[in-house]
Amino acid sequence: MTLILEWACGFEQFGAISDIAQVAQPWTAQLSNGNFMSISTTTGVRSLQGSGVTPKALNLGNFVSSGVIWTVPNIGTRYLGMGWFLPALPAGEGNLFQFTATPPASPSGAGADGVRITLDNTGTVRIRQNSTNSVLVTSAAYAVSANTQYWLSVSCNPNSGWVAFALNGTVICTATLGINFALQYITFLSAGVSSVGQQIVVDDLVSYSTDGTDTASTLVPPRSVWTSLPNAVGDQTQWSRVGGAVANWDSVNGQAYQTAMYNTTSQNGTFDYYNITDLPGAPTTIDGVVVTACARKEDSGSRNLKLHARVNGVDDVSSAITLTTGAAFWYLSATFPKAPGSVAWTASAINLCQLGLESA
Repeated sequence: MTLILEWACGFEQFGAISDIAQVAQPWTAQLSNGNFMSISTTTGVRSLQGSGVTPKALNLGNFVSSGVIWTVPNIGTRYLGMGWFLPALPAGEGNLFQFTATPPASPSGAGADGVRITLDNTGTVRIRQNSTNSVLVTSAAYAVSANTQYWLSVSCNPNSGWVAFALNGTVICTATLGINFALQYITFLSAGVSSVGQQIVVDDLVSYSTDGTDTASTLVPPRSVWTSLPNAVGDQTQWSRVGGAVANWDSVNGQAYQTAMYNTTSQNGTFDYYNITDLPGAPTTIDGVVVTACARKEDSGSRNLKLHARVNGVDDVSSAITLTTGAAFWYLSATFPKAPGSVAWTASAINLCQLGLESA
């Protein structure tokens, strides 16, 4: 079967927890009890590397209802992979993930539909049906250990299919579903509450679509997310600089947005391209490129943004992303599973790649 990269995120690119709520393409995220959550510099998690990039990961916290509810395109089977660090086991049974057709009222509670994956204080993993709270499958005891780093693979086929949960390439439990539901929301949670700070830390999150030959035994292999930041002028410099940057690329070479220095345009059909930092070494497998921008619209009328990946003068272009007038900056992203020309990405193509913005 073929896994096609749909989305990827090393949480290094976010400068504040509030930024998580602004990931708009193709996912949206909702924080619960966000004031209790943090994105913390951490060790022991598959951290992104990158020139000038500070390693950070998403700490789901240790409070009731701490978690992130992701809105995802309803394309059927969902395959996820992520670096996953568990400092301590929960005091009792708590939710890890939910797959639902409607958002749960709170991350820690059972959704009205779909299924959820739980963890208890023995390390046992269960898959439960939300509508009845019935246990569909129970893993062997002590399958999950505290103070341990894992590569976690989790997938769900909601059309009378299955849910699978795997750690480090080994399936811990698989449940066959007897229910149908549209998979639209995925909830990530910290399992339970503990006075010693029980929590879950996530990094290098990747999501894949498939070629339709779904199987519970297909797992997302370990993947690192590398951030390449703009470091030189590209083929076009048609936007205007605001602030003290020495060049257009210097306005946008940070991990998080800021309001004092940026590039702007008031016209349609203008382009800005930026060269980026090289990959380390020569990786043999590159699943795709995710171009992420941070933008806002300040004028009246319609304004769209298109994201470009450009190699040797050939572009692959995202669909138009509609911008609405407002004070907030929004993270916008597009995934390019293939290099321009519909060929596989290589390290040399990545190093030649320019990231581009188009006002449309």
